[in-house]
Amino acid sequence: MTIDRTSLIPQQAVLSNGQPVALFYDKAINILRIDVTFEAGTAYQHKKLVAGLTNSLISEGTRRHTSREIAEFMDFRGIIMERSIETYTSTVSVYLLRKYAEELLPLLYEILTDPIFPEEEFNVLLARRRQTLQTNFQKTRYVARNLFYEKLYGFNHVMGGYAVESDCDKISVEDVRQFYKEHYTLSNAHYVLSGGCDKEIIDLFDRYFGHETHNPNHLKTIEKEFPPLPTEPLFQSIPNTVQSTLRVGRILPFRWDSIDYVRFLILSTTLGGYFGSRLMQNIREDKGYTYGINSQTQLDRGTITFFIVSDVNANDAEAAMKEIDLELRRLCDAPIDKEELERVQNYMRGDFIRSIDGTFEHAERYRQMYSTCINEQFTENYLNVLEECNPAALQELAREILSPEKQLHITVGK
Repeated sequence: MTIDRTSLIPQQAVLSNGQPVALFYDKAINILRIDVTFEAGTAYQHKKLVAGLTNSLISEGTRRHTSREIAEFMDFRGIIMERSIETYTSTVSVYLLRKYAEELLPLLYEILTDPIFPEEEFNVLLARRRQTLQTNFQKTRYVARNLFYEKLYGFNHVMGGYAVESDCDKISVEDVRQFYKEHYTLSNAHYVLSGGCDKEIIDLFDRYFGHETHNPNHLKTIEKEFPPLPTEPLFQSIPNTVQSTLRVGRILPFRWDSIDYVRFLILSTTLGGYFGSRLMQNIREDKGYTYGINSQTQLDRGTITFFIVSDVNANDAEAAMKEIDLELRRLCDAPIDKEELERVQNYMRGDFIRSIDGTFEHAERYRQMYSTCINEQFTENYLNVLEECNPAALQELAREILSPEKQLHITVGK
């Protein structure tokens, strides 16, 4: 199967200060998307919650405009501003009609370079975070996720730590302001423009963002020391719940650019990556233990985590866990038959095509690849291995990676 991937590679513009801007231009689109990404994710915070609070509060007022004035400006013009936080990066994204670019860009520059982080807004948001934490720690899925990553990576690792309610008492608005000063600098920001980003828009963007001294980022990568995997299944009780959450998985021993990673994605999809997968057919359709179960991988800088997750009736948790291990063993003990493999390959091809269907999808994909420090070598591997994979090679990899004894098993619930 041949897929034209030229549209996945951005064009490049260079601002007056030498700073690059990735462009995904489509003359047919009258909407502009601007992504500004900073090395300001949770990996850089010295206190829990600080990175997320900084990201959420950055548009809550500057020395010239209140949060209400900013909100009214955006609402009147139908401009949408989104903020997102990940392990290593923090992003501010804006969607607008092209005709409003000249009005928005000076305000966007002001928001990113002169936020005041009002203490009142900080206190309101912190109170909400506290309430959210109180609620989340009563949810089996939330607790299971935290416990899973803590046991795999260790609580002090950037992937294994999480906030608890007492962390709310340890931070102040000054922590947020300091985190902003250290990590939200336009001189090393990563810019992506997509949609109607023609030369006029690029020149406007350069007018406001092209005069900062450019200092390329030194990207932080993940620590490689992990604790030993627990040898016994773990259980954590949450009283007064009718369901349990199951999590099974491990850290994968290869990099994103290994062909074994793509082979493993085929195994994971076969196991629990789509509605017709083995786990869905067994645990949902046949046994009726759950409404949904899936397996997937989480790719971050320097590490890949594999996991299976499902919410089941508490009375069925033990039986469901046994069926998960049964399906893991099946992949190790017998090769995938030709018909099933072709079905999985077709699903993965279609899913890939859907994921790149549109200019904004191209931009988001590129932004995520930047955040996780991968490149188009992954796409090359993905499409090649998808065409050339064979059941014997997949079974060999399954035996190496997927035996139940090599997985962390967690149950949280009743």
